Amino acid sequence: MISKYIRTTSSLAIAIGGLAFASPALAQDASAAQPEASDTDNTLGEIVVTAQRREQRADDVGVTINVLTGSDLKAAGTQSVVDLAAITPNVQIKNVVANSVVNVSIRGIGLNDYAANNNPAAGMYVDNVYLVSPVMLSFGLFDIDRVEILKGPQGDLYGRNTTAGAVNIISRKPSATTDIQLEAGYGSYDSWHLDGAVGGALTSTLSARFALQTVQQGSGPQTNYVTGNRIGKVDRTNGRLQLLWEPSDSFNLLLNGHKGYDRSDVSLYKADNILTTEEDAYVGQPRVSGAGIDPHMELESSGVSLTANWSISPQVTLTSISAYEHFTRLHIEDTDGTSLSFLDSTYRNSIDQYSEELRLAYHGDDLELIGGAFYSHDKVETRDEFFSSDLLPLLGLAGLDTIGNTYRQRTDAYAAFMHAEWTFAPNLTLVGGLRYTKEDKVFDQATTFLCTAGSCSNLFAPVSNDYSTSNVSGKIGLNYQAGDRTLIYGSISRGFKSGGFQGQLTFDPTVLQPFDDEKLTAYELGVKTRLFSNLQLNAAVFDYEYSDAQIYGPLFDSPVGVLFGIAKVGDVRVQGVEADARWRPTAGLDLRFGVGVIDTEVTRSVVAGVAKGSVLPNSPSLTLNGRMKYEWSLSDRASADITLSGNYQSRVRFDVVRSPAEAVEGGYFLGNAEVGISFSDHWRAAVWVKNIFDRLYRTQALNTSVGWTSQYGPPRTAGFNLSYQF
Repeated sequence: MISKYIRTTSSLAIAIGGLAFASPALAQDASAAQPEASDTDNTLGEIVVTAQRREQRADDVGVTINVLTGSDLKAAGTQSVVDLAAITPNVQIKNVVANSVVNVSIRGIGLNDYAANNNPAAGMYVDNVYLVSPVMLSFGLFDIDRVEILKGPQGDLYGRNTTAGAVNIISRKPSATTDIQLEAGYGSYDSWHLDGAVGGALTSTLSARFALQTVQQGSGPQTNYVTGNRIGKVDRTNGRLQLLWEPSDSFNLLLNGHKGYDRSDVSLYKADNILTTEEDAYVGQPRVSGAGIDPHMELESSGVSLTANWSISPQVTLTSISAYEHFTRLHIEDTDGTSLSFLDSTYRNSIDQYSEELRLAYHGDDLELIGGAFYSHDKVETRDEFFSSDLLPLLGLAGLDTIGNTYRQRTDAYAAFMHAEWTFAPNLTLVGGLRYTKEDKVFDQATTFLCTAGSCSNLFAPVSNDYSTSNVSGKIGLNYQAGDRTLIYGSISRGFKSGGFQGQLTFDPTVLQPFDDEKLTAYELGVKTRLFSNLQLNAAVFDYEYSDAQIYGPLFDSPVGVLFGIAKVGDVRVQGVEADARWRPTAGLDLRFGVGVIDTEVTRSVVAGVAKGSVLPNSPSLTLNGRMKYEWSLSDRASADITLSGNYQSRVRFDVVRSPAEAVEGGYFLGNAEVGISFSDHWRAAVWVKNIFDRLYRTQALNTSVGWTSQYGPPRTAGFNLSYQF
């Protein structure tokens, strides 16, 4: 497999090189033959990103980056972070525990864990604010300007825990121009949503923007055969208020506040080989499951950030970002998927985080410099309970009905960083960056408890432990501008993810000892080229060397079977290639394609049960995505459009252990369609269908220590939207 992959990768690398060196002539001819982009509607516009902490054309950034604009997200029907994976190659975003814990995996690297105290391997940033926990990532997307997905370690500019990459979510900002956007929609399972945003000038120096989203759903595709209720209710509302003060051309201040809640049902688990036969009557009904309770969750989030930008001179800018985030979670589910009380789970989390970042940027003719310092403090408090009254007596623990764990973790993170880009020769730019990071973690009041009729006692005395680490990560690269329309880039980057403590249930106090940092060295070669004014091609090949990999897997044997948590698996090799293209062959027709190929392999294992050669979880070898949109005129005041989109992923494993069929999902394709009519320059009506072919597929499989349970993706759904923009 690897040798075949290497041959494929090598061939593609040669093709990339040939394309890159051939494209300047093509680009030159196209530029001479084509009118300016503003004079025709089949040319591709420029996309400006801030992936490197300053405004640049996406085509000029020597990083593999997928940019999804607000219009892209609307066209794809994107409502949450999980939906981003369908339109991005080599990216997996899955719910790890029902729908309240999200794992982001980029190029096979991710954290397949549900504990609130462990940090994601892909850094998630919302309006420049880093979110510390995977339980904070299950949120809706609304009033978004763009999403930037940076692939590979981003140690110099993003630093903390970005071995896989970084996801930047940037909301629309206030401006002096009056802007009103409204959308209402209705769909399957009595679902409806309302999105709205209004912005404009309040005074000559003060602008504001307010955005609100509410998503409601009365029922769902799943049935709990115990209670007889349909499961899938959604009750989610989020709001954001931003104030932009611009007293002068050299200074501005942005205040960004948000608040939201999610009181929705939790997805049912489907039992595969659980220790009971009651599921037998529903074997052929994958969306019918047993649960002693109707699972649900209550999530609340709020936060505020203050961003100040001061242009000290035409070349020097000082930026300060101060932020506070608060998050609470109550999650109640029946993990075993039966009416029996094997694992009826309740998760309670409270998270507070503070952060401050200072950046000083210099812009010269041949030199770009960004340096700064970063500090954050976060506190995570957790109480997990597992009601197991039917299971514990089978294990010789009669008289007990509940097991659980508690802990509190405090983290202080410090960093100093520098990033430089020096154009030392015509068309050649040397890129380099370093970041020093120090983290101090205190794991406190951690224990496992046993309960009878609400009376609880600790299995062992609460313990405290601490962990400190420091690391230097960075990047060195070279960008070659092969003509005005082609960028060739290569880089070697180093990333790390700090160690920490297990946040899962344990029967062994020794597991409360910290696990070590993971490190990743990445080699990458890529090209971005605009062959013509209407055709954009991007491609990259990469090779990762991954040491002391933190992967959710088996830890040790206990009275209830194998327990799972973060295991320092050993060394991993990841190789891959990806490409994306956008083409507007004629006015009104827009085509987009993406492909990702990866090969993951554990090259050295230090954990029992994880064999050498094992494949990383959530890392399908092939991902494909595409979209075709065609728009045509109906009259002087009306137009119509049709959008067809789809994504494919090959077989995927949900567990690093070489597991039975329950832990593997075969390849599948999902197709979507939308037809819309725009009229009067302001209104648009559309009908849509998702998962057209009603494909049945699993999004997660979990070993609960008493058997395998699975979760399924949504079936075919349909609806209509009506939107207004002024």
